[in-house]
Amino acid sequence: MGTKRFGRYAALCVSAAGVTAQPAFAEAVKMTGKFAAPYREAALLDSLGIDRFNGRDGRQLEMAIERALSQPDIEGRPHFDLIAAFGGGQGPDGVLSGAVTSGVQESRFKQKQKRCVEREGGKDSGKCLRVAEVEVDCTRRVVNVNADLRLARTADGRIIYTAAKPKRDEISRCRGDDPARTVEESVRGMIEGIAGEVRRDIAPVVETYSIRFRESTKGLAKELNRPFKDIVRQTQRDLRGACAAWKVMDGQAPNHPSITFDLGLCAEAAGDYREALDLYRRAAPLIGTGGNEAVTGAERVGRLIAAQADDAARGRR
Repeated sequence: MGTKRFGRYAALCVSAAGVTAQPAFAEAVKMTGKFAAPYREAALLDSLGIDRFNGRDGRQLEMAIERALSQPDIEGRPHFDLIAAFGGGQGPDGVLSGAVTSGVQESRFKQKQKRCVEREGGKDSGKCLRVAEVEVDCTRRVVNVNADLRLARTADGRIIYTAAKPKRDEISRCRGDDPARTVEESVRGMIEGIAGEVRRDIAPVVETYSIRFRESTKGLAKELNRPFKDIVRQTQRDLRGACAAWKVMDGQAPNHPSITFDLGLCAEAAGDYREALDLYRRAAPLIGTGGNEAVTGAERVGRLIAAQADDAARGRR
């Protein structure tokens, strides 16, 4: 949806409400965009079934992934239709399965800590009279959760997503410390984290983000320095007007790195991602220094363009 109107969410579906691209903080613009999933073949599926996950905590991960994938997108509905992996009727377009292993290791150690060693009246509740460094008994607990996942496309049996998700939670507690979280709480937290990662792997994500305009006037004719800085400030009250002014200045100082980059950011804010991609690619070698903001911008709008293409492909089916 390469609309050039300011005042539309970047890369959102046509049915979504339009919201103005607006300043986030000094010399920046805030935008909302829909970014393609890293595993695009998986994201193209319309329906998904979650098979049994082997392991003691497999069922817990199944339910966590189901909850994560049930979260509505910008249109108010989940990206996938979640249906039974096996059963009556038409099966899902893909089936997600996997295995989970978990374990706990505990070890004891001693640590020096400052503790109250003398209290008024000899009572635990008495006022502390003397603090000293003492050696206390401690326990270190390491909880590991490892999940291996794969997603097979039903039509041809091809594996279109596979991932290993190792997680580790270490807790140290010494005598007299507040109670630490339980093993169950650690496992639950890591399981939820894995489920969230799986969703971000195979489904597009809508994010609100802020990008700063480039303000360097290095290499710009002296008489254009002041007008350039005025345009940068103008972005915070009149983005459309500022972008139009930069187009005029681009004719006066062609191929200036900051002007080229800022025009790319203008195009991105307007939802014209193809134009933004071209401008960022032009700006990258002008700015130099390897992985600069223009390189990052090109990668970012590349994901926005990919999300549009994926939505179009799903809509054609």
